[in-house]
Amino acid sequence: MLIGEPVDVELSPSGAPVRFFWRGSTYGIISAPEPWLAREAWWQTADRATRGSNTPLEREMWRVDAVPLRGMLQPGDTSFDLCRQRDGSWQLEQAWSGELDERLFA
Repeated sequence: MLIGEPVDVELSPSGAPVRFFWRGSTYGIISAPEPWLAREAWWQTADRATRGSNTPLEREMWRVDAVPLRGMLQPGDTSFDLCRQRDGSWQLEQAWSGELDERLFA
């Protein structure tokens, strides 16, 4: 599910996400966060990338499995893609869960 909402992210000393705060809930990360780079869709905002410009073509992403730390009787783990923006803020790009996948693709 595409989300595209800002989130606050708490980082480990090495810079990896350890928990994040979204829609009033705190989510604890329960697996090793996986860093990756996503391509920036520069072609949607410009006709071409300008040679020699500092236009970033990639963005820092982290795929994490997380559970809400409070408020749910039976928390199920969900996978989330977190994106660190160029200004240092974070955005929750998308989320999916095994339970949702089972309902949709069983």
